[in-house]
This record gives sequence, C-alpha cells and structure tokens, in this order.
Amino acid sequence: MKPDLKGKFRTIFFDADDTLWENERFFREAEAKFTELLADYTSPEGVQQMLWQKQEDNIPLFGYGSKTYMIGMTDAALELCGGTLPEHIYYGVKKIITELAFHELQIIDGVVETLEALQGKYELVVATKGDVTEQMAKFRKSGLAQYFHHCEVMENKDEKNYLELAAKHGLQPHEVLMVGNSVKSDIAPVVNIGGTAINTPHDIVWVHEMMDMPESDRIIIVQNVKEIVQYLQ
Repeated sequence: MKPDLKGKFRTIFFDADDTLWENERFFREAEAKFTELLADYTSPEGVQQMLWQKQEDNIPLFGYGSKTYMIGMTDAALELCGGTLPEHIYYGVKKIITELAFHELQIIDGVVETLEALQGKYELVVATKGDVTEQMAKFRKSGLAQYFHHCEVMENKDEKNYLELAAKHGLQPHEVLMVGNSVKSDIAPVVNIGGTAINTPHDIVWVHEMMDMPESDRIIIVQNVKEIVQYLQ
C-alpha cells in the first residue's frame, strides 16, 4: 500500500549533490584521470586506496567538499611520488583539479518537474552539507533557487544536525521530511530522530557515504525523483 504523506508535512528538505544535480560522477572521472596519471608509481587499486585514505584524513580538518578532495589528491600524489612531484605530475594534477572545479552543473532528470509540482504547496528547503561557499555557489548556478525558500548548508548530516535543523524551522522531529540519495546522510539519521525520508538512489555512491538501508516504515524508495509527487499531492 502506498504511504499517504499529503497534508502531514509543511516543509520538505532536499539534499543537493546527486539528488538535485550530478556530483559524484565528476569526482569519479577525476579519480580515473588521476589513477592513469600515477600509473607508473603503483597499481590502480593502490592509487585509489591512497586517494580514499587521504580524503578520510582530511575530512575532519577541512570538512566536506571539493576542496578536501583536491587537497587529498595533492597529498596522495606527493606520497606516491616520494615527497616530490615531477613536473608532468604536478601539471597533470593541476589540470584534473581545474577541470573538477569548473565543470558544468547538470540538473538530474525529473528535478525541475518535481519542484514545479510541489512549489507553493510546501516550503521547499535545500539541506546539504559541505563547504558553504562552494554549495551556495552551486545553488545559485543551478537555476533552482526560484523553487526553494532557502538553502541550508550543514556542517554534517547526523542526528544532532537534523534535530537542530528541525528546531530552526519550528518543526518537531517527526515533522521532518527529507529527500535524498544518501542512506548515510539523508535517510538513516532522519529516520533515527523520528522523521520520514524518501530515498532517490543514484547509480554512483561516494565510498564515504556507503551504508546499508535501515528497515523502517518511514522510508520510501523511488527510482526517480518525479515519483515523490504521487505521495505528496
């Protein structure tokens, strides 16, 4: 039986990266180029493992976002090259980082139609995490700002952060409705505080976001974001 969410929520929170627009796809492309660039120094698996480890090390220091990824890429290259970057590696890394920083923003299929259908019926809010400057720049560049009341850039997405988000918007935890692709960041913590979550899976998942789907009758899984409209009106 299809859950009926109509009339139960006044605010809908939307994740941004890989929910509203493509994100991880560009990082995977950068990773492939980086792996090829460092092919003379170790195996592809070795390059990827080093890059993932450097990201893991840097997230507590610099938070989430492409800046942390870029620093991690430089750190990984330095370590794999023995502490000194040959000229062709230096310029290769610089080119990969530049392309990643200035790629074209691609809105995910179905997003615009969904927002048009829900606008005016609910308060729509972007709830993302990462570097504030970077995320706000993407939000403005996306052309989607017209559909949203505003954009919240959270330091992290755990139970504590969602409770603070609910309080900020005058909501009880059970009144939180989150739409997003990440089980770890968008689904599990929302359900854990008593809220409802709609999962819009993406075919590419960042390794740091991988997590098994919890069992809950307050989780709805759709294949395309357009499908959420049927539950809400």
